[in-house]
Amino acid sequence: MDMCAEKTKMKVRVPASTSNLGSGFDVVGLALQMYLEVEAVAEGDGLVIEAEGLGASQLPGDENNLIYRMIREHAGDAAPAGLHLKIRNDIPLTRGFGSSAAAIVAGIALGLWIKRGTPAERQVVLAAASAAEGHPDNASAAVLGGLTVSAVIDGQVEATSLRLPYGIELVVLIPDREIETKKAREILPLSIPRSEVVFNLQRLGLLLAGLFQNNRTYLYHGVKDRIHQGRRIHLLPSMGAVVKALNDHRGCLGAFISGAGPAVAAFTSGDGQKLGELGIAEFSKEGIPAEARILAPDYLGLTYD
Repeated sequence: MDMCAEKTKMKVRVPASTSNLGSGFDVVGLALQMYLEVEAVAEGDGLVIEAEGLGASQLPGDENNLIYRMIREHAGDAAPAGLHLKIRNDIPLTRGFGSSAAAIVAGIALGLWIKRGTPAERQVVLAAASAAEGHPDNASAAVLGGLTVSAVIDGQVEATSLRLPYGIELVVLIPDREIETKKAREILPLSIPRSEVVFNLQRLGLLLAGLFQNNRTYLYHGVKDRIHQGRRIHLLPSMGAVVKALNDHRGCLGAFISGAGPAVAAFTSGDGQKLGELGIAEFSKEGIPAEARILAPDYLGLTYD
């Protein structure tokens, strides 16, 4: 495919995602209506990167850019000599919303598009993105959209996407602090006591049943966890205070740390504004500014234009 001659324009959009949802560590993800959009045009010589939106000034403008690295890796010999990338990002970086997964998915999708001359199947992108991430929860949500449940079976990623019951939305509290995913994963032990694993398996069943049966009691208990949240709270103790405050409010259907944190998310059905105000006030007790967003799930996942 002579992209330089044709100046082919390719564009992808990838949603943000929250993962784990408390008990579903490295298993459950949920795509959210915040997006990373990347347009690629093969032209000229060398690399040109234009970035706007959240974290634009933090993104490398050279070959160290994660999206570009994924493009080069997956385009292979078909990679053009010159590439112009336009990046527009609405996903908060290093806050627990799958910003890295979105960048990886976008880069892989564009790289395979360049190599094949046509957009790649979602399963192909998902397999490559999960391998790059090291876990499939955020990648599955970013590619498939919706509420995803994923597993690695005989080395292959299997994932399915489900729709939440009508009326359930998510309120997210985004503090003005960062936690690197690598650091948040390194803090976790290599082995977990059996009692903690059993606790999470039981709560994961309640989480899924609570969501799809609209059972408040199941959902409230389903977001509880003993594998990762308690250990990660030490990275920013106010996360725990916010989770507790939200869970104590009658309008909350279940609150949890979003991904590796430091953002906190809560299911609700019409009380998002009140919960948002409560979460902001709780973070402010520790002198931490925060913003609240009420988000609906994204059901499109990775899209090509």
